[in-house]
Amino acid sequence: MDSATLRMLIELAKARSDAAQARYAGLQRSVEQARAHLNVLRDYAKEYDDRARCRPGDSRDPSAERNLQAFLTRLQHAVDSQLHEVAVRENAAAKASSDLALCLRKHKSLETLALRRIERERRIEAHRDQKTTDEFSQRSHERATNVGLNQSAINAGREP
Repeated sequence: MDSATLRMLIELAKARSDAAQARYAGLQRSVEQARAHLNVLRDYAKEYDDRARCRPGDSRDPSAERNLQAFLTRLQHAVDSQLHEVAVRENAAAKASSDLALCLRKHKSLETLALRRIERERRIEAHRDQKTTDEFSQRSHERATNVGLNQSAINAGREP
């Protein structure tokens, strides 16, 4: 895989991670809103339940009592429905969380791969540089040795 392809894959993984993060954040807000709505319904149910309790000496009209009980039944049904909605939203948020973790893991893997590639290329370049330096040093040494031998031969030829 060449560097351009790897960069493109990293960008796609980053875009997917960003989208997964946004989706997860939205679902978390949705869960919090559903919980807040559930708490409001529970508060209403408790308040009306307290009102429904008769105190000694209180008397109520039977039709008003039936209406109150019917309202409390509908309110309890609303609480139950909202409990279900909270559970559905929590499950969706949990799935989004695992999707986000997967996207982040893939993105990190690709970045690690890119860093390893850069490091490998750096080592190869350093090896090439060292080889070039060694070859240059060796040629310089050989030239110096040849010059020294030639000089010795010239000096040897001058001596009688």
